[in-house]
Amino acid sequence: MESLPGSNGCFVCDATGKNPKSLKLEILWDESANEVVIPFVPDDSWCGFEGFAHGGILTAICDDAMAWAARKKTGAWSVTANISVRFMRSVKVGAAYEARGELTRQDGKKSHTQAVIRDSEGKPCVEAKAVFVEVPEEKLFGEQG
Repeated sequence: MESLPGSNGCFVCDATGKNPKSLKLEILWDESANEVVIPFVPDDSWCGFEGFAHGGILTAICDDAMAWAARKKTGAWSVTANISVRFMRSVKVGAAYEARGELTRQDGKKSHTQAVIRDSEGKPCVEAKAVFVEVPEEKLFGEQG
């Protein structure tokens, strides 16, 4: 699997230290499956209810998995236009999980995506779908020069 660079300052994947609150999760690209893979083990700082990961953090992980899948497949940066999330099983602190995200359809500047977080037995815990809209780099990063 290919390790993707992450984004400076990102809550989920900043590994530069720019965001001290970042989860610093590694983003991987599985070429054979055409999917982004994010392995993680929630710790106590992720709790929404004692012993269980907060749904907002799990949504952010799904969002990153889908955003990076769109980026990898289209070559363009995009932002979340809408997202829906379904929580099916608890995600427990200290246990191993894996998020996988993929691009399911491209419609002009819109990327339709989906993601799933599975436990170590492969059971789905969280499912998400989102639409991302391509944004020109100069709008994200400002004019260079």
